[in-house]
Amino acid sequence: MQKKYITALIGTTAISALASTHAQAATTHTVKSGESVWSISHKYGISITKLKSLNGLTSNLIFPNQVLKVSGSSSKSSKATSSKGGSVYTVKAGDSLSAIAAKYGTTYQKIMQLNGLDNFFIYPGQKLKVPGKGGSGSSSASNSSSNGGYYTPVFCHQNLYTWGQCTWHVFNRRSEIGKGISTYWWNANNWDNASVADGYTIDYRPTVGSIAQTDAGYYGHVAFVERINSNGSILVSEMNWSAAPGYVTYRTIPAYQVYNYKYIH
Repeated sequence: MQKKYITALIGTTAISALASTHAQAATTHTVKSGESVWSISHKYGISITKLKSLNGLTSNLIFPNQVLKVSGSSSKSSKATSSKGGSVYTVKAGDSLSAIAAKYGTTYQKIMQLNGLDNFFIYPGQKLKVPGKGGSGSSSASNSSSNGGYYTPVFCHQNLYTWGQCTWHVFNRRSEIGKGISTYWWNANNWDNASVADGYTIDYRPTVGSIAQTDAGYYGHVAFVERINSNGSILVSEMNWSAAPGYVTYRTIPAYQVYNYKYIH
């Protein structure tokens, strides 16, 4: 009996060691639904800063099926490298196919064709073939439009919203892009009134980085506008919408529903 126990123990130890060695040896990781930069960095024993540096990420935004480097040399963010017959562009947070196309003097249809894309979905860190040499790859067209000419107050508050709620997530995303908001706007259905009182502009025109807000439901809801698609739809990130609190999900709001929300800039 003791011999069997020792054999089982050795087998278990060997399997654990093999799994650990495999994790350490891995150089890339394919993002799964529900994962975050924190959970991935924890899995591979590296810091969030290191993970973001390796992949040229400027925010904590990642997408399912995105391939991330978890070891090796740091990646240079959003630089276009020359290749035969064109360049390769690294997508930044807030980019859209239209913005990239405008930068390189081409059309989004051409970029989709070059990369075999059948939809407008792109993600930070993705490599795209682009015709011509273009500029430095710094997606200035998209970033400049994210302000939209609005005056945006900036707060440096601690996040006191309830962990895992939509308000908690949006507070963090605004902080990540350098546009911190107040921690005292309470429930989402009060954010429109509270933000106006703090000097923010609200309208029905979404911009990258703005906050989609609705009074619908008992507490209302807020989401962060990640991208504006060329067909008029928008991509938002949010918590506590289609998943349990604490899980970031992404949703495309069709163009015909965009005006169901107010947007805090």
